[in-house]
Amino acid sequence: MIDIGSLYAPLLIILGAVGQALLLLFVSGVIAALIGGLLTLADIAGGRLVLIPIGIYSWLAQTTPPLILLFLAFYGPSALGWFIRPMTAAIIAFAFFAAAYYYEIFRAAFNGVPRDQFEAALALGIPPHRFALRVVIPQMARIAAGPFIGRTTVLFKETSLASAISVGEIMNASSGFIYSGANPLTMIALAGMIYATINYSMLALESRLSARRGAAW
Repeated sequence: MIDIGSLYAPLLIILGAVGQALLLLFVSGVIAALIGGLLTLADIAGGRLVLIPIGIYSWLAQTTPPLILLFLAFYGPSALGWFIRPMTAAIIAFAFFAAAYYYEIFRAAFNGVPRDQFEAALALGIPPHRFALRVVIPQMARIAAGPFIGRTTVLFKETSLASAISVGEIMNASSGFIYSGANPLTMIALAGMIYATINYSMLALESRLSARRGAAW
């Protein structure tokens, strides 16, 4: 029988590790979104020579397992004599990984903007930067909001892999108690409840945004 009182200390420590997981998610997510946005801009404005390296990067990022990217980001610099902190390596790996998916989302959102609006703006002589800021980007944001949050939910679940390089996030804290003799199923259940709660909130937001987008169209 599980002693509820014995779960108090582990729960507090695991909840504290949530902050590290959310920090990892936020920083890597922001960097990935910026990279994805820049890649989308380069895709739109550039020619075929630009599309080739973007396509190669996107393919590599999406087909390489995140755990391998983590090991490369953490152990790669040390092989060259450089020290890198586990959190920094995790941010680099997840940003590299997620940027490819965000790029695909942003590119699809751009393709979702009706082409006749571009023709109308050109015919009316509206400056391209003004048309982009006031017409294109707001529509892209509405289209991309749902898929963006959905992909970010997946990214949050993948932050559990960062425990492999000793980042002090949720699974790392749970594993520490398991190695100390705590019941493995209990610790995993606690971690799972935290992941499920946060992911449920993000998925509920995604559903709400998708419903609003459907109503708007």
